[in-house]
Amino acid sequence: MFAPSPAAPSRASRSGRPRRPRRWREGESSVVGWDVGLLGLAVCLLGVGVIGAHVVELTLPSEAAGLAAQLLVWLCFALPVVVALRRSRPRGLLRLRAIDLAYGVVFGVLLRAAQGVVSGLGGTPAPWPSTFSTGGGLPASFSARAIAGVVVSPVLEEAFFRGVVLVCAFVAIRRVAGAVAAGIAAVALSTVLFVVAHIFVGDPDAVDLAILALLGVVAGAFVVGTGRLWPAVWVHLVFNATGFAMIAVGTLLA
Repeated sequence: MFAPSPAAPSRASRSGRPRRPRRWREGESSVVGWDVGLLGLAVCLLGVGVIGAHVVELTLPSEAAGLAAQLLVWLCFALPVVVALRRSRPRGLLRLRAIDLAYGVVFGVLLRAAQGVVSGLGGTPAPWPSTFSTGGGLPASFSARAIAGVVVSPVLEEAFFRGVVLVCAFVAIRRVAGAVAAGIAAVALSTVLFVVAHIFVGDPDAVDLAILALLGVVAGAFVVGTGRLWPAVWVHLVFNATGFAMIAVGTLLA
């Protein structure tokens, strides 16, 4: 009786190298649940946050309305992120590398510089930003606003727009149109929603809208290109930090 022949070794075992785990952009199992349904939930909660913020500002006293509206918007950003991460964690999306900080510093500063350039295209130099000053100093609320705008907002907004929205759109579109089309469409969708949200919860002018759109494209391109969320977070964080730094300097020197 002949002994059964051993199974042919796989290509990975013949080469002696383990197979590289597939990243979330390659359509593997770590994006299970990041689908059109989750994308729809995120968009609906975005609408709830935007509309709810306006209702809060109209019904609550002015001294409490701003904080309550901001907390409501943050909650609507955070809920889809929590739901998504409970379903699965896209492989590599939350990985942090040292170069991500370098990306953030370089592109965050470049985007802020681009805002100044665009503001001065009309022939008049852009005014140095400042805020209401009391006795030559910054208002008491400035520190809290800066912490919220530099730390909390960039993390939650990127986790929502470039995390849940972009990844869900990419995964859904990749199945029918391929990775390149999915990347372009996902960046475009996340950027449009990002700009629209700022239109409804803020009062941006044409220059602000252009820079917000550019920020959305840059952040989205980093996520699609690297497969990691942190480059987008750092870019957004540095962009916001430079804005608050300019406001502080402009107010103190005014």
